[in-house]
Amino acid sequence: MGARSHNLSIIEAVETLSSIADLEFDREIGIAQQHELILQNEKVDYKTVHWLHQADAPSTVNLVRETFRVILHYLRNFYRKEYGYVTDQKTIEGIKTIMVLVGEAAKKLDRYTNIFHQTQKKSVTEFKEYKQLQEFYLSKIARKIDEGVLSKWILGLSIGKWKKQKAIEFKAAAPTSVESLAETQHVFVDLETVKKDTEYELFFIRKEDGTRFFSPRLLRNIKLVCDFGDYFGGHKGIDPLEGIKHWHDRVLHLCARNILKALGPRLQHFFHDIRKIKNQEIIVLLNKALLALLLSSHSQNLLRHTPIKSCSEYFEDFQSFLRELLHCRTYQKWLAYPPKETNQFAYELIEMVQVLCRSLYANLQGTEEMVPVVQRLIKEAGQTLTKEQQEEVGKSPIWKHLTNDYTAMAKLMKRHPNGPLLKVLTILEEDAFHVFDPLMQHNIPNQLYDLYVQEQRISHLRLAAPVYQEFINKAIVDEEFKSFIRLYNQATPIKKHLLINLQDRTSWREHARCAALEDLQHQPGMNNALYVVTLATDTDFYHQLSPYHQVNHVEPFVEQFKEHLKGEHSGFFFPECIERKAFAKFIDEVFPVIHRIFFSSKNVLQRENRLDFIEIFYLFLQLKLLEWIKPDSFSLTCKDGIDIGGAYSSELFVFLKLINGQELTQEDWEHLNFMLYAPSLLIRERVMLPERFNRMLSALKTIENAKLEVGAENFAAMLDIACAPLFETPILKSTLLLPR
Repeated sequence: MGARSHNLSIIEAVETLSSIADLEFDREIGIAQQHELILQNEKVDYKTVHWLHQADAPSTVNLVRETFRVILHYLRNFYRKEYGYVTDQKTIEGIKTIMVLVGEAAKKLDRYTNIFHQTQKKSVTEFKEYKQLQEFYLSKIARKIDEGVLSKWILGLSIGKWKKQKAIEFKAAAPTSVESLAETQHVFVDLETVKKDTEYELFFIRKEDGTRFFSPRLLRNIKLVCDFGDYFGGHKGIDPLEGIKHWHDRVLHLCARNILKALGPRLQHFFHDIRKIKNQEIIVLLNKALLALLLSSHSQNLLRHTPIKSCSEYFEDFQSFLRELLHCRTYQKWLAYPPKETNQFAYELIEMVQVLCRSLYANLQGTEEMVPVVQRLIKEAGQTLTKEQQEEVGKSPIWKHLTNDYTAMAKLMKRHPNGPLLKVLTILEEDAFHVFDPLMQHNIPNQLYDLYVQEQRISHLRLAAPVYQEFINKAIVDEEFKSFIRLYNQATPIKKHLLINLQDRTSWREHARCAALEDLQHQPGMNNALYVVTLATDTDFYHQLSPYHQVNHVEPFVEQFKEHLKGEHSGFFFPECIERKAFAKFIDEVFPVIHRIFFSSKNVLQRENRLDFIEIFYLFLQLKLLEWIKPDSFSLTCKDGIDIGGAYSSELFVFLKLINGQELTQEDWEHLNFMLYAPSLLIRERVMLPERFNRMLSALKTIENAKLEVGAENFAAMLDIACAPLFETPILKSTLLLPR
């Protein structure tokens, strides 16, 4: 019997069966079909969905048959290659679960008699493909199945651990002060969202009533997709992220060395002074934290030396001890009631703790270890480009270069297709899903670059939301971040950090985190050193969705934009130190400049033009905020500092290079690639989300095209003249300095 090609992959077949088996009869269901289309020598993948209606009956029946054929084909392949020696009971049980899904799907489809009984006049179970699948399974595989392994695993994750914490959860009732979130009662994360990795934080966070955002059904689907992807995915080539544990270990090893360097002689003084005082809780915890840090900094504990405990594990210990210290009774008492001035040792301890926290946020460069790794991956990915594409890269504009690299990297990462799913499974299996806390979940901040303007050096930090969130309606700012800001506040003169918050304060998913950060700047010890601004990056207006999608004329679009910028209900928040008159004046002046220089004063702007307009305005606004606040450091902070924050950090970097007429050097390119790819690869095992990358890319293309249209010299002259009234300092001429 000749080999037969299939339109569906095993993963798509499993997902289709899961969707049908979970069908609710008051909802529609469709079966997706994958297609390929060649446009201008480029292969484009797309899907069509056949809804279960009479008009689509023949196509639907064919796709159901195809689904059964795909399952049968891969079960035969499994039987031939793997069956004889596979001992993993979860894998074997997973196959049984697939067959359960086949049966459940057939029963559900039979109930749609308006399609199947009228067109086929027989049950789905009478299809030849269904019978062949059942016969093969029962005769070849069923005897090896051990009942209940996968189902017990799922039950343990979704129910058992809930019972384990039941007393604690109900003792600490979920607060309801932020906003009413009744709508979350029936909200659950679905498989498609998990695959996209857009809302993974909901695996850590509870609803108001203490229940989870994921269900046993979702766990089953994730497990099946991962298992069957491993066995049947047919992924060719070496996994590009096979060394990720070693990369992570090396990064944290270097971070430990950065922190110890920042401590300087304080470390030796501490170990000398504690010989007389060893039993106080704060001394014990700080001693443990520093010892863990020292062990993490020791190169013999790198994974490549197969140590008993690795650098990354010691660094996690350091973080745990530091977190415990920050919440211990003595330290909190000292913050509320400062020790007597004669208690010099107490002040030295407080300073050491705050230096540790500052180093966590402002001094870490360990992630720079990923620069050569990213370059190697991009070089490897570039081999998948066509000869024409490779020739274009050297002479192409920046946006085209970025496009080719991203396309190649996305293709390369198909060898590691289930990264986000596997991350979720790891979280669940390690029982590590009780709270969303990026800092404690391997999302370590790092310094990206500095802006140097008028003798002032402004450090740009990559910073995830510095919060601890257990319930969807309440978030608490990390003590580490508070200590970092306190040290800024104690400096002479006072240092300042500008946190540009890119989370959606209008969404129930992110409102609590936004509120916690916005409120923090008003607390004692924070109000002179921290400034929080929130920009809307996920609203209907930002995406120009209905009712804004057809407002093509410039004047109403601009008026709508101004109206949104004025109100917090639209997703924006500005601190009181930014004068409303000055802000309104800036908006009135910068909008015409953007319209004239980047859009040739066109009266009509299509949706993609308006998206670019918003993006370019945000770049000018970020620079104006830096001029107004004059911070020592700033961050473009989204929930994890990976996608939205990463895109804006990279966009600002390229924007300043473009408007200053500077060519990107090889070092610049390497650092830009590092910013674009290292955080997402290291933390989420994927590339940056395509919608965020493409939004950045489109704006850069518009900026670069405007420059090419009039020439570099004319472009620079136009900007100088147009922007002179907008800025009081030469911040547009900022020198970019890379970390050393």
